[in-house]
Amino acid sequence: MKAQGTGRGRRLGLTRDKVIAAAVTMIDRDGPDSFSLRKLATELGVEAMSLYNHVPNKEALLDGVAEALLAEVDFSASATGPWQDRVRAHATAFRATALRHPKAFPLVLTRPTKSPAALETIRSALAGFTDLGLPPEEAVHALRSYAAYIVGTIMRELGHAISLGTWDPGHAQERIEEITATGDPLLAAAAPYLAVGDHDAEFDYGIELLIAGLAARVEVPGDGGPRQA
Repeated sequence: MKAQGTGRGRRLGLTRDKVIAAAVTMIDRDGPDSFSLRKLATELGVEAMSLYNHVPNKEALLDGVAEALLAEVDFSASATGPWQDRVRAHATAFRATALRHPKAFPLVLTRPTKSPAALETIRSALAGFTDLGLPPEEAVHALRSYAAYIVGTIMRELGHAISLGTWDPGHAQERIEEITATGDPLLAAAAPYLAVGDHDAEFDYGIELLIAGLAARVEVPGDGGPRQA
């Protein structure tokens, strides 16, 4: 049975959108692990039961947070231009929003959502592949490969996935020595590059690799990489 709120939230003008916006702010600040409806109610200055007038439970609220963050992504730049630029713009827009919400955005990447914002994310990504003439089944394969790369690299950048090295230059030499100490010649040769990373460079490299792979698969000319400003 659904819990009923006290009505104080209504008197204060509380709405579902305001509840979700406050949850985004809290999770951005404190992280999802420490988030609770009780703490959110305190933040909003209402009794916890008042929140149930707007969301049925914590899981539904977290779904709402994921939907709100997806809705924030501006895919307008991915709507025009050559297909390669549309793919780049889509990826860039998605990552930019993730970096604005480093603690909250993993909810987008780990929770299923059926919101209009989620469908627009899918639609705009598929639109980047339309010029390739792929049949729908293969277009979905390309979409899933693209999504796997985007999700994986953003999770790594936000500190939620395995990293092969350090992103702190101050610890680079220590990591180089650790890798070299294995005695493996292949690892030793790669150690200076395995030990350090550049999130921008890694992200761009992966997108260009995906674009080049798609171009080769359908036998269309590549564009030589992103255009310089």
